[in-house]
Amino acid sequence: MIRIENLTFRYHADGEPVLRNVDLTIKAGESVAVMGANGSGKSTLARIVAGLLTATQGRVTVHTPGNFGMPVGILFQNPDNQFVAVTVEKEIAFSLENLGESLEQMEKKVTETLQRFEIPHLRKRLMAELSGGEKQRVALAAVMVCRPPILILDEPDSYLDQAGKKALQQELAKLRQAAPSMIQIRITQYPEIARLYSRLLVFEQGKVVTDDTPAAVFDNETLCRRTGIAFDHLTSRKIIVPKHRPSTADKGKSDNLNEIRANKLTYSYPTSRPVLKDLNLSIHAGEVLGLVGASGSGKSTLGHILCGLMKPTAGSVECIGTSGQTILTEKLVGKVSGVLQQPERQFFLPTCLKEIIFGPGNLGHTLSDGEIDVLFGMVGLDREKFAGRDPVTLSVGEKRRLAFAAVLAMSPDFIVFDEPTCALDQEGVGRFILMAAELKRQGRGLIIITHDGLVLKALADRILYLKGNLQHLFLNADEFFQSSQYCGIVSSPPTMPEPIP
Repeated sequence: MIRIENLTFRYHADGEPVLRNVDLTIKAGESVAVMGANGSGKSTLARIVAGLLTATQGRVTVHTPGNFGMPVGILFQNPDNQFVAVTVEKEIAFSLENLGESLEQMEKKVTETLQRFEIPHLRKRLMAELSGGEKQRVALAAVMVCRPPILILDEPDSYLDQAGKKALQQELAKLRQAAPSMIQIRITQYPEIARLYSRLLVFEQGKVVTDDTPAAVFDNETLCRRTGIAFDHLTSRKIIVPKHRPSTADKGKSDNLNEIRANKLTYSYPTSRPVLKDLNLSIHAGEVLGLVGASGSGKSTLGHILCGLMKPTAGSVECIGTSGQTILTEKLVGKVSGVLQQPERQFFLPTCLKEIIFGPGNLGHTLSDGEIDVLFGMVGLDREKFAGRDPVTLSVGEKRRLAFAAVLAMSPDFIVFDEPTCALDQEGVGRFILMAAELKRQGRGLIIITHDGLVLKALADRILYLKGNLQHLFLNADEFFQSSQYCGIVSSPPTMPEPIP
């Protein structure tokens, strides 16, 4: 059982409470879903229950029957934050070592766990070489190898492909059957996941505002929209996006970027086989290309190459201006940018405001006060509240919103979005779709790497499917969504929006 009494938590003594007078009881055998807007306190609660943070006020009591060396297992939103080992098998074995398991038992349990999560092929791989989805699977395996009686999953499927999500659901069902008294707490931003649970908690500004069945919660449309777990119909609102301006330090004298071409592009990591081979690609300004495929198929690698963060092992990437001429590398600064799968990797300044103004400043442009207001408003962050905040202190969803603002402040011609809706609440997903649609109308080229069928259906003109065996396929969006052979590659929500022109 978990008993939470009058729980309040502040990260700083003089800071605003992140959790406010929370009272909860979760009984043995319960499975509970938790939803709420970005920054509402969900992940903080998870860390307190797991014993990683101490309450500022109030009390948390965790009682488990029997003697468990690891009573609470937790999976973080960002799996990198919990890795300690160099290789996959050592990561999974780490908690067993701490519990004093014999080498023979560790070998057996690690092998069984690798099989359960369908990742035996990753056993000897370096953690640093894994894709985001592969890391999420390994993190799940490392937590579940000990079969803790209380399991907290903080958006565990954020970076998983459809096969990984299916494997996760199957494993959770097996755990429930094997251990009926296990408590499962699942933090999620997806209504379709929350509906699988008998109980749903909704957080708003650090408080539990609803504790009911998912059906009852989702029937209350006003509550869902207010708390960010649903969004209005996509065409009922407008997002203001800064106008497109030349993204060069020489005040627009150089050619604007009109097309990115990849010619026989190949990439191999030093210790593994190629992940991309002989890929030919062309994307134009004003076009949205959806990039899909299983975890480890090379999606993020391709995104990094198109952004200029990595160089291909073979082949080339060519950037063509509106004049039809190739733009030299030194003239591309600010023209192509990207939002990384883990946005905190592109932050390095002490405040959110400094993150937003840094890029334009390097390009010779000083943002006006009005432009700064527009950027904060575009991503749904209150300027007064967030301008002076350290990006490290933001929730994962808030970090992603800040990354959108910091990248779009530079007004790039082409933008790569890598899993842009991961960790965003439902309001944030709707906001991203509207923002991307406006960027498209402005003539920007967008590459969207995602497992989210809702986003692709609303935005994509074409789909590039990386099959994971060095093969790839281009499809128009209608062909992709109408063909049964591509089912299961991305999520398919019950209600798909019409494409936004």
